[in-house]
Amino acid sequence: MITAVIIDDEIKKANYLKEMLERSTPSVILKGIATSAEEGIKLIIKEQPQLLFLDIELQTSTGFDLLNQLKDLNFSVVFTTAHQHYALKAIKFAALDFLLKPIDEDELKEAVNKAIKQQQENSTNRNIELLINNLNQKNNQKKIAISTNAGIIVVEIKNIIYCKADGPYTKIYANTGDLLSSTNLKEFENLLEEFGFFRLHKSYLVNLEEIRKYKKSEDAFVIMSNGDTVYVSDKKKEELISRLSTQVIFVP
Repeated sequence: MITAVIIDDEIKKANYLKEMLERSTPSVILKGIATSAEEGIKLIIKEQPQLLFLDIELQTSTGFDLLNQLKDLNFSVVFTTAHQHYALKAIKFAALDFLLKPIDEDELKEAVNKAIKQQQENSTNRNIELLINNLNQKNNQKKIAISTNAGIIVVEIKNIIYCKADGPYTKIYANTGDLLSSTNLKEFENLLEEFGFFRLHKSYLVNLEEIRKYKKSEDAFVIMSNGDTVYVSDKKKEELISRLSTQVIFVP
């Protein structure tokens, strides 16, 4: 069992979520609903929930503002929102969960199961703190929480050299050590492409800043900063050359 509260400034949507929880997730004990950040903080302090369903946009403030005002973040958070924008990427970087409205029942069950697992691993504080840190940092200072068999490992994005697909998993090669993530390569591409990462092959996503040489040949490849060779697909050659411009040594 896990205790929860809902914070959403639209009471009809909050009640809809309440009904869905009662119908599909009997393991959740709902302790209350708040419709503003101020009410939400009071409710959290009073009930000390293990799980918080938090709307991102709350009248004159945001769910992130609410979290910034709390000292004890010993609960899991599932963000709820009707808007797909940059904040959702920040949430994913911190390995937190979100539900897009209208909420899908199967996705709700999955989010609850993830929250229960987080409670068991005692990883909630770190993930929320990482989210808040990333929202306040410049791009080159952001970190990503990577899910592995050993738990969640936090890595600075700038330290990732490249990512390699390994079936449904992804091997992360980083300056701080290699990791095997349970997240697929496409998901990493969606998260990292705006940070200078480029999918130069169906199996490889590379940090352009970590490329040291580019071999222009029929079987083109790049040499990464750790000495590894990564091959370039034919359809990506021209785009890669354009992206690299003058920052890399080109070898005939």
